[in-house]
Amino acid sequence: MKKTLALILTLVLLCTSFISCSNESSYSDLTIVDLGLEREYFGIAFRAGSDLTRMVEDITVQLIEDGTLADLSTKYEVGAVGKGDYTPAADPCTGSGDYDYVKANGKLVIGITDYKPMDYKDENGEWIGFDADYARAVCEKLGVTAEFKEIEWDYKLIALESKDIDCIWNGMTITDAIEEAADCTVPYMYNTQVAVVKKANAEKYKTIGDLQGASIAAEGGSAGEKVIIDNAALKDGLKTVTAQTDALLEVLSGASDAAIVDLTLAKALIKD
Repeated sequence: MKKTLALILTLVLLCTSFISCSNESSYSDLTIVDLGLEREYFGIAFRAGSDLTRMVEDITVQLIEDGTLADLSTKYEVGAVGKGDYTPAADPCTGSGDYDYVKANGKLVIGITDYKPMDYKDENGEWIGFDADYARAVCEKLGVTAEFKEIEWDYKLIALESKDIDCIWNGMTITDAIEEAADCTVPYMYNTQVAVVKKANAEKYKTIGDLQGASIAAEGGSAGEKVIIDNAALKDGLKTVTAQTDALLEVLSGASDAAIVDLTLAKALIKD
């Protein structure tokens, strides 16, 4: 009986390892298509009227000046703003009580998704990435602990308003809808949306026009989904999924012809 159980356990571990390695290596079957779309800008969203917004902007200036953000940019191969490109603009909102609320809890609850290279887990299950490390550096200066909480991106503003989380900090594109419902920091990084297709279809899908009639996956509530919805020729092909990585899996499996995702994510996962 013990030998049988040991054999079963060994087979399970081997299968798990194979699936994991297979999924990781399969990204090599994908390629990135530059759609020529406009730049987007990443910011951090706090509750409307929060005093934390300006406090985090001021701390970010310190992290730029002491080289912390530059080091993180090099480590995770992304392009954060440099000296002279970041000027705090949020209303200090002194007396709002948001910082006092967070300080009393001893933690800043940060709404994220699994989004490499911004927020993802290492081999020990710990959240790392540009945003995760950036958030920890900010929280250290705020005198609180950074607590990362996975959320459904479609419901990020609901989670923020209900105090299920204290901020949205996950390569979040600043949009009019976000700014109407929350307080956003000034941008700390730029991004754009790109298409991801199988390499075998690279000649078929070269432009956004080529995607007309195609099945296109995108994360619900993401900038990629908005690109599809805002394009009359593409919106009928939209397939909404829970995460950007799910959108890539849709393409890998053949369930969708393309995915619209962040350039930062695509570059981190797809190595030509």
